[in-house]
Amino acid sequence: MIRSDFELLVQDDFREFKRVAQEYMDLVQEDGDTAFRLMKESWALAQRWSEIQACSRKIKDMSKIDFAVTAFKDWAYQKYRQMQNVHDSTRMIWSRANEEATWLKRQGLSRKDLK
Repeated sequence: MIRSDFELLVQDDFREFKRVAQEYMDLVQEDGDTAFRLMKESWALAQRWSEIQACSRKIKDMSKIDFAVTAFKDWAYQKYRQMQNVHDSTRMIWSRANEEATWLKRQGLSRKDLK
């Protein structure tokens, strides 16, 4: 992965972004509980990245690092969009896993019975 200098400006937020992104990459379709948790966390992170983007001028003024505000805003917007996509995707995964669990329960089966 190519590192961005912008990561230094919002280290804690970027660490959380990377954690959620990695959990999303490791998510399996059947794991509705993790999908539900990631759905909520990615929504909150999307809101955070939207705020970071909106405050980009303030972040520059408070920073000791010189950077182009427009480039930082674009970078933050991409993080926002990625978390929005994770939110949408995990919402669908959670919904499908929940529907499958309900169907299995009605059939008197478990996931183990399908293997």
